[in-house]
Amino acid sequence: MMMRRWKKAGLVGIYLLPATVLMGMAGGGNGFHLPGSQPDPEGYSFQSTELCYYCHGSSEYAYNPDTGEGPDPYFNAKQDIHFNWAGNMMAQSARDPVFRAALTIAEQDAPGVGQFCWRCHSPSAWLEGRSVPYTGENFVDEDLQGIQCDHCHRMVDPMSDEGRALSDQPVPGIGNGMYVISDDPAKRGPRPESYANHSWQYSEFHKSSSFCGVCHDVSNPLLAQDTTTQPPHEYFPIDRIYSEWKLSDYATQGITCQSCHMPRIEGRAVNFDFPPVYPDLAQHSFAGGNYWVPQILPMFWDYTERELDALIAGRNNTIEMLRKSAKLSVVQVPKRGSPIVFRVTNRTGHKFPSGDPESRRAWLHVEYFNASGQKIGEAGAYDFDTANLDSSSTKVYQVKLAEGTTPTFHMILANTVQFDNRIPPRGFRNARFRQFNIAPVNYTYRDGQFWDDTTYTPPPGTAKIRATLYFQVMTREYVEFLRDANTSDNWGELLYKAWVASDKAPPIAIASTVYPPDTRAPSRPQNLSAYAPSPHKAELSWNSSTDDDRVVHYEVWRRDPHASRFHKVGTTFGAETQFTDPTLHPDTEYQYYVRAVDGSGNASAFSAVVTVRTQQ
Repeated sequence: MMMRRWKKAGLVGIYLLPATVLMGMAGGGNGFHLPGSQPDPEGYSFQSTELCYYCHGSSEYAYNPDTGEGPDPYFNAKQDIHFNWAGNMMAQSARDPVFRAALTIAEQDAPGVGQFCWRCHSPSAWLEGRSVPYTGENFVDEDLQGIQCDHCHRMVDPMSDEGRALSDQPVPGIGNGMYVISDDPAKRGPRPESYANHSWQYSEFHKSSSFCGVCHDVSNPLLAQDTTTQPPHEYFPIDRIYSEWKLSDYATQGITCQSCHMPRIEGRAVNFDFPPVYPDLAQHSFAGGNYWVPQILPMFWDYTERELDALIAGRNNTIEMLRKSAKLSVVQVPKRGSPIVFRVTNRTGHKFPSGDPESRRAWLHVEYFNASGQKIGEAGAYDFDTANLDSSSTKVYQVKLAEGTTPTFHMILANTVQFDNRIPPRGFRNARFRQFNIAPVNYTYRDGQFWDDTTYTPPPGTAKIRATLYFQVMTREYVEFLRDANTSDNWGELLYKAWVASDKAPPIAIASTVYPPDTRAPSRPQNLSAYAPSPHKAELSWNSSTDDDRVVHYEVWRRDPHASRFHKVGTTFGAETQFTDPTLHPDTEYQYYVRAVDGSGNASAFSAVVTVRTQQ
């Protein structure tokens, strides 16, 4: 099913409301008022992302200035700011059907909370007075673009003198969408120099994690004593990625959110050849952990072919990010009947897993095999057909919320954390995390611990043990809740149907290990083939590799026409033998090879090279 884009005709009713009424609706009149910039239909006019695209996008038309053909090595899909933004959840924050389904239930539970949510999910709609009612029926097309270029590049440090002067009240702390937007349309950014044809202003704030923390540190304002004086970390947590980072060693070592989520590459920021080539251009990929929603978005909304390619590229980036987020290792081997101990090490700058507390989880799946290779036992089994996890037999990393003593998925009604065993980041200190209301609950980590050990007892006759760390972004329990608790619209039902249609949001294996250690690599992938269905995309397929244990994923490597060597462009989600690369240039020849990776990290020899030329 395709949902229509919202029409501008619905604006008439909202513009009849006085600005003072709209400002009251900023909090719904029910305790949701927060300092910072406030709705004012006459006070904001955000620049369209399509205007940004003309200079910071259209890399498909940027040819190599030295040859006049093929992609510009310094401005292709890797550097293309608009393309990378369009494929990540920043651009999809207003369309996200999980958010829409959860928003409806939150609004049922606490009328007015929708305005609190739209602050970050569609700043243009909220600030320009179109987020009332919460359903988005008064949105214009631009509002569905989520968090747009102009929102971020006109943000002011809310804790600075300038930010306080521009805010309706002084912002008490970073978080809860208490951003401040400059009334000057000049674009702010982290470089002191600019070759832009628009006004420009240097901003130290854009280099800081506080910039990201404005929307990535969320607490329930209904549980604050006074939202105008209390920083968000003082009341009940919903999503506290920024606080987790702030209390980690990453913060003290100067490793910011941007360091990981906007990785640096060599290139230009625009599609012209005269600006300088920066050695540290920040990619606007913003990869996180949501590998599923980009996959289902085309079931809900109309996208251009270029936007669909961006979504595929964004999902590929997310898969790569997830495989860097944790390490799995054996720290005690099972000798003479002793148990085996697996260690999960958090490699992120926040808790693992982090993000939405209701739906995200990670767990260990441990399998035992006898000398004949037969499975004789397992813990943490997941049924991919029913989406049911045997959580009673293994370690599951997750948050469990409650209303009083009753477990709940009703985010805005939750007032208790019953359980939180997510692994803290490097530099963890119990006292500091307690001060910020994000300490482990009914689980113990000692100061400095950023890993977790789990003990398993192998059954008699075990000759080999395989452990896999899975991560999942949507559980059966939560998607059924979003369907069943909705009494106002059909977002929950539509989401559930999309979940069924997408293999029930299967978990991704992000780390694995085998004992005894396996040193034999998988066989070389055979019969690699590729074709180009469009000017910007190649479809690859190959035959499965064999392994004495199992292949967990394949790496895909590519050589661009201007490059002397191959570089990795992505990995498959699982052991599937096909891959889509949507980041190519028209009428251009590319070379590929692939290799298999097994559960011990052994990589096969590369396949034979295949050459493909994209369409004109």
